[in-house]
Amino acid sequence: MSQLGVHGVDDSGAATERLSAALLALEDRVAVDAAAGYAAAVELERRAAALGDEALLMRARLCWVDMLRRTGDVREAARQIKGIHAWARKHGDRRLQARAHLVQASIERLSGHRAGSLRHALKAVELLDETATAHMQVWHRLRLADALAENSDMDAARPRYRQAEELARELRNWERLLVALNNWAYSEYRAGNLPQAKEVARRMQDHAVLRGYHLDSDALDTIGAIQIANGEYAEAEQTMQICIARNRGAGANDADEMAEYLLTLARAQRGLGATDRALTSLHAAHTQCTERGLREVLVRVFQEKAELHAIRGEHTQAVAAKEALFAARESLPSPQRQPLRVILHALFRTHRGGRGNNNRAAG
Repeated sequence: MSQLGVHGVDDSGAATERLSAALLALEDRVAVDAAAGYAAAVELERRAAALGDEALLMRARLCWVDMLRRTGDVREAARQIKGIHAWARKHGDRRLQARAHLVQASIERLSGHRAGSLRHALKAVELLDETATAHMQVWHRLRLADALAENSDMDAARPRYRQAEELARELRNWERLLVALNNWAYSEYRAGNLPQAKEVARRMQDHAVLRGYHLDSDALDTIGAIQIANGEYAEAEQTMQICIARNRGAGANDADEMAEYLLTLARAQRGLGATDRALTSLHAAHTQCTERGLREVLVRVFQEKAELHAIRGEHTQAVAAKEALFAARESLPSPQRQPLRVILHALFRTHRGGRGNNNRAAG
């Protein structure tokens, strides 16, 4: 039954529009404080249930599932998202399907399923149509580039990063542009392409200065990693201390970021010869990994521990860390090379020639 306003006017439609707008504000930005974002999404879900609007309810639910993922409850996020996928497919809600696949891609990545992450990131882009928002047009393509890079295919990732950068510039979405440049620089660094990493990182820093932005923790982590690669260990330690302090003040953007920052800090400290500080940082990173189920990051933490103990002449601890490294690596999902080739084939078939069939929505 519709509700009446104070002047006897049916206001259920207005309430629905207000709730949809509130959801869109949450969907189309990366919340600084994931815990606060979770609370807001739960409240929006309650309002959607009161209105009896199932589509709005599912949108709100996906928002808080994504916040669960970001705060570290990856297993519960994976459990909850199944129902959202099913509802969106049943009702043909293409935009919700695209958003759900993007969240699923992040869940798969945090769980160590790189091929699965790529599969969902590709689907999230394939589902983009005229209903997709400007934020989605940039963000989904950026996450596809990230997934390709994480699957060791920078040749395929690089054009997608360039596409995300161009779209962000066209749309004057300056915050997303900063993220795109940061992710691109870090992926080049991880792939061992230091000159390219430095060039993209320089563009990122120039953009931040031009627009008056402070570099966030992710960007500082990228800069710290490049400094380590250049042998600038003292500068890298200082960068990472600022990075971690800024992250604690701003709130988590993703479940694995603090573990990653602590690992980068430990590597800088090892380079300085400050092995006691490095061990402290690694212990903190290990705690983050075990508490949040960060299986892929844990492998790299054990690898760093093994190297650090060997440097310190602690052979028993080094052997134990290597054994833990092998066990952690074995616990990861198999590389699934055949499925990955199938995914890449689909990618190039669908997106050959740049934007392919997934053109940006007008405006």
